[in-house]
Amino acid sequence: MDYEKKYPITQIPGEYVLVQWIRGYKEVDVYYKDKLVGSVSGSAKLVKGFSFTSDLGLITLRLSKEPVTLDVIIDGYHSPVNVSHPVKELKSLSTYFYIIIAFAFIAGSMEVAISRGWNELLLITSSINFIVLMLYLTSVLYVRQGKPWAFYLGFGVFNFCALLSLMVLLSGFIWGWLFWFFMLMRIGGEVLLVINLKTAISATKHLKYKQPEFDELLDSKV
Repeated sequence: MDYEKKYPITQIPGEYVLVQWIRGYKEVDVYYKDKLVGSVSGSAKLVKGFSFTSDLGLITLRLSKEPVTLDVIIDGYHSPVNVSHPVKELKSLSTYFYIIIAFAFIAGSMEVAISRGWNELLLITSSINFIVLMLYLTSVLYVRQGKPWAFYLGFGVFNFCALLSLMVLLSGFIWGWLFWFFMLMRIGGEVLLVINLKTAISATKHLKYKQPEFDELLDSKV
């Protein structure tokens, strides 16, 4: 074997599996407490994900996309050093909330402009939009830190705003193709957030365990 790497086991603090492989992941061996628990030949199998049973439960080996490295999933839990770890993937979802903030600002500005001339309505509209923007800002800042609750917060606020906008449009209080365009954008955003909701749920599951720190986590030659 050319390389080896220690993969901490999330649900068993202090324990790890040792993975050894040939360059290009043509051959991969997995050891636990110096005992060979599984092997796989051919990197093609790792692209789809290769699983085998062991005393630790179901172990899955899978190649991540960018960068191409080996992820180890033990009994449904990613090792903390996996590139595709749910908490790491959750952090990347902050991009969606930056886009949402931009559209929320534009839509909110239009709503405030329409409310001019009605002082009470202007106050209500301005206050709601300010609160919404602050909540989105809170979401994006903490999603970047891998906090699942921040994703749930942003998701909830987005649902509230989408529902409120739809009710206003259907009431006929405001109209125009531009507002319906924003509604379609909200529906698209809803689809994206729902698809990625599983990442936040998985991150919540993993964060029940303290993430260990190992000194020898980088690939090393055998």
